[in-house]
Amino acid sequence: ASGKHYGVYSCEGCKGFFKRTVRKDLTYACREERSCTIDKRQRNRCQYCRYQKCLTMGMKREAVQEERQRTKGDKGDGDTESSCGAISDMPIASIREAELSVEPIDEQPLDQGQDVVSNICQAADRHSVHLVEWAKHFRYFTDLPLDDQVVLLKNGWNELLIASFSHRSMGVEDGIVLATGLVIHRSSAHQAGVGAIFDRVLSELVAKMKEMKIDKTELGCLRSIVLFNPDAKGLSCYNDVEMLREKVYAALEE
Repeated sequence: ASGKHYGVYSCEGCKGFFKRTVRKDLTYACREERSCTIDKRQRNRCQYCRYQKCLTMGMKREAVQEERQRTKGDKGDGDTESSCGAISDMPIASIREAELSVEPIDEQPLDQGQDVVSNICQAADRHSVHLVEWAKHFRYFTDLPLDDQVVLLKNGWNELLIASFSHRSMGVEDGIVLATGLVIHRSSAHQAGVGAIFDRVLSELVAKMKEMKIDKTELGCLRSIVLFNPDAKGLSCYNDVEMLREKVYAALEE
């Protein structure tokens, strides 16, 4: 918990979620039986059950509504604001701009069919450079302590890499487009011994992105949520990172 928010002690994430739910009068549905486990690691699993737990724990809707009436600087109701309360909204335009800034420049549309693993490693190296450039497009990221920036990048680089080339591969049939622009087809991946992982990416990510028609802005939001992971081990500014993730959630819901 980072302080007392809307009547109970809670983390910045639940504070932001509850506030956004009440102010926008959002309604949620549970895909299970309205009994999902909501804890620190699974709080984003189900919005319906998360909101119900907020109410059960004592969060007050009226406290959110009254907050709008307070003069600036009047905390009231015993709420304790963290330093990251000063963080403004995450502009959706900056999220999209960050994605567009790291699109692959090299064009190698043909699958060379040789040394697939080396090609993948080369693409991963290229992506590592792109990843740092991408993260630096977020002013709030560069405002974090350098050690925290390193922790977040190390923690999420693999998921960020997979999300990038999965989205880049939406227009390719049965293949994946690497950061170098090279297309690796399924048959080449199987011959190189990485077919199992390749198949999972195609079926669980690329296919889903195609089905949902994920655009660059939505991809940027998803990758930002991965980047700003408050559960990453070694963070010194946990509350700031959690608030940044909440800002991205809010931008994604707009």
